[in-house]
Formats: sequence, structure tokens, C-alpha cells
Amino acid sequence: QAKFDAILVPIAKQLIAQDQLKNVTFDAFFEDTMFHEVAHGLGIKNTLDGKGTVSDALKDYSSNFEEGKADVLGLYLIDALSNQGELDKGKLLDSYVTFLAGMLRSVRFGASDAHGKANMIRFNFFAERGAFLRDAQTGRYRVDFDKMHAAMNALSEKLLTVQGDGDYAEAKRMTET
Repeated sequence: QAKFDAILVPIAKQLIAQDQLKNVTFDAFFEDTMFHEVAHGLGIKNTLDGKGTVSDALKDYSSNFEEGKADVLGLYLIDALSNQGELDKGKLLDSYVTFLAGMLRSVRFGASDAHGKANMIRFNFFAERGAFLRDAQTGRYRVDFDKMHAAMNALSEKLLTVQGDGDYAEAKRMTET
């Protein structure tokens, strides 16, 4: 709660579109955090070619890909559970807007931190797909729900594929880009 109140909310008040600020909620932040941790246990631990672990294959990019996978699959789980009626589907936009605010919070960790790298990969991937727009006058970001949903699915697939293939070159390219 303290991280949400003292860090995320002040960042959101500066960077999230005024009409979407109501969608930045503690419940959504808590779900993002909880399902991020659940998602660490999901996914691929060994490359699909049977030559070793994802960690060994991706080497120095392993941590940021694991953190990125956990973030985006956490949101995927929230989305899937909402669509199945296990979570309140009416609050799904809260999850997406709070997720964006969380990205903006976490990029401040910088390029030397696995979470910071993961968030920059995700931020750029989502930006390229129009998942959010930045108002040139106010500097605030607005989630485009449909495009963010599509970007979440595409990035989930991409990260899992890079991990499963143990594709060091692609992990390097995505991180450096």
C-alpha cells in the first residue's frame, strides 16, 4: 500500500490522462503484483531444443526477460480470469491503466536493473503498437484498451518464444533496441 500511495500515485498524477486517473487503483496494483509473482512460476524454464535452461541460453539477458515475462503474463492472467468471471471484468481497464502507471514507475530503475530493462522493452513494444498515446500538450499517457490488449498478447508470445528458443541474439536485439 505504501509503495502505491507514495510512489505510484504521485507518478500517475503527473503522467496518466486526467480522465483515466480514476482507473489507477490499489486493487489493480495489488493484482498486478500478485499475478507477476504467480507468472514467475509459469512459462518455460528449459529451451525447447533440450539443450539447457533458458537462463543459460539467454545469459546476461535472462533476468530482464524473466521479469518482463512475469509482468506481461501477470496482466494476461488478470485479463483471462476477468473474462472467465473469476475477477470483476468491469475493473479490467483499472488493471491496464494501473499496469501502464506501473511501467512508468519501474523504468526509473534504469538500464542496469533487470526490472528497468524489462519495462523499457515492454514500454517500447506497447508504444510501437499504439497501446497508449501520449498527449503532446499535457505529456500525459492514455491507454487504448483494445490495442493494449493486443500488444499484451503479442508481447507474451514474443517473450515466451525467445525464452523457449533460447534466442540470445533476439534477446540482445530487443534489449538494446
